[in-house]
Amino acid sequence: MKQLGSLLLAEIIKEHRHSFHSKMIYFSLLVWPVINFVTAYYSFAPFRMGADSPLARFISYEQLPLFLLTGYLGYIFYWCLVQSSWQMSFERQAGTMEMIFISPVNRLAFLYGRSLSSLIEGVWLFFCFALLALYFVDGIQLSGWWAPPLAFLILLVSAIVWGGFLCVLFLFSRDSSFLYTVLDEPMLIFSGVRLPPMAFPVWAKVISFCFPLTYALQLIRELLMEGASLQTMLPSMGLLAAVLLVLVTATFVLLKQAEKHMKKTGNMVMY
Repeated sequence: MKQLGSLLLAEIIKEHRHSFHSKMIYFSLLVWPVINFVTAYYSFAPFRMGADSPLARFISYEQLPLFLLTGYLGYIFYWCLVQSSWQMSFERQAGTMEMIFISPVNRLAFLYGRSLSSLIEGVWLFFCFALLALYFVDGIQLSGWWAPPLAFLILLVSAIVWGGFLCVLFLFSRDSSFLYTVLDEPMLIFSGVRLPPMAFPVWAKVISFCFPLTYALQLIRELLMEGASLQTMLPSMGLLAAVLLVLVTATFVLLKQAEKHMKKTGNMVMY
């Protein structure tokens, strides 16, 4: 356990020095999500949003700011990990990947440590903004003091599991920039960040169910917007837990396949 903790700490320090070494980076991590949130909110302005609006069947206009705020908070959690996974190619360029995989280090600890460090560094500014904004928006309904911490825990755990899975996917290719395009924008569109998934056509709903962010946002909105109790949330929590269990299992299996593939093809480094 001590060795595992040391590995996680080392990975966090490495990610900090590599990716978060400038004050301007932290500034962009706050400004960019805020601009996206404001843009999404005002994109609804030209449309009819009253009680007779088609969207009113799924969300009221009064709850729209809170809906978008929770959506973008969840998206930033997951986006940071898509970004971190995409940067696995830099590990190849620097030769770090080869050194890690020829050492006896725990592979899963490396992947989840990388995800955790990127998540902590990447979201804390926007998370603080979201907490501040919650005091100024309407529609918050909490069933207890435990609702916000539980919502944060759901986001944290699900995002780390998703990040570990993505890291494995990005191990299969030396140039995985196409995966970044495939995974990032569809997640923003179909996961319910800006629109409720139930408002989508059937084919779009099928795509939305492929992203764990869809299930996480559903739980978070039940906690913060509907005042749901733990008992009523058990089915949704069980569904998310099942999805995360599948992802962890897939991560473990694919990690072994990816390592075998890299040893066979010799692409642990980018040359």
